[in-house]
Amino acid sequence: FTFEKIENEFGVIQQTKKIFVNSYPDIPPSAWLLETLSRSANIPLTTEKAVSEAIVFPILQESMYNNTDKAQLFSGEILDSDKKRRLYGECDYIISLSPQSREVRSPILSVLEAKKADIESPKNQAQNAAQLLGARVFNEQRGRQVPLLFGACTNGFDWAFLMLQNQTIYVDIDRYSIQNLPKLLGTIDWIIKSSAAAIA
Repeated sequence: FTFEKIENEFGVIQQTKKIFVNSYPDIPPSAWLLETLSRSANIPLTTEKAVSEAIVFPILQESMYNNTDKAQLFSGEILDSDKKRRLYGECDYIISLSPQSREVRSPILSVLEAKKADIESPKNQAQNAAQLLGARVFNEQRGRQVPLLFGACTNGFDWAFLMLQNQTIYVDIDRYSIQNLPKLLGTIDWIIKSSAAAIA
């Protein structure tokens, strides 16, 4: 997918803006997360799988631990929404507002894509945007409406967030870094908590 193909096939346009305009608290990382990331510094991060396992998963796992009553994390699941429209494929990570579920259930809130390097690539961002469209179709097929869906492209160190609202994919102008873990964790926490409250 490209943003042009997404617009032509689904009528969804892409814009850039500041997504997170409301204030929300930073979340201090636990000693476990700091130690895990410190040990990962010794691992050659030469593949997307290595980046995903060594950095992305521990950060998401920490966020899930803080929200066990609201969300569930899935890794490497196939999101089967609409094969004819190519909204089908493996997702690095899916966050669902179905706590304690053992399978991906609606409502899906977020889809995250781990990349080895270039999170600024329009192709990589468009891939994540297409995954968000698939998540929306998945939710709608099950009678669930989620007003805002969030995605992210990350190389582990830097995170670029996307948001699907109505017929627009917004790419956030800000970037979030593990050099400021409290802000990154606070952002993921806000996405989960505000979304859970919105559909409650």
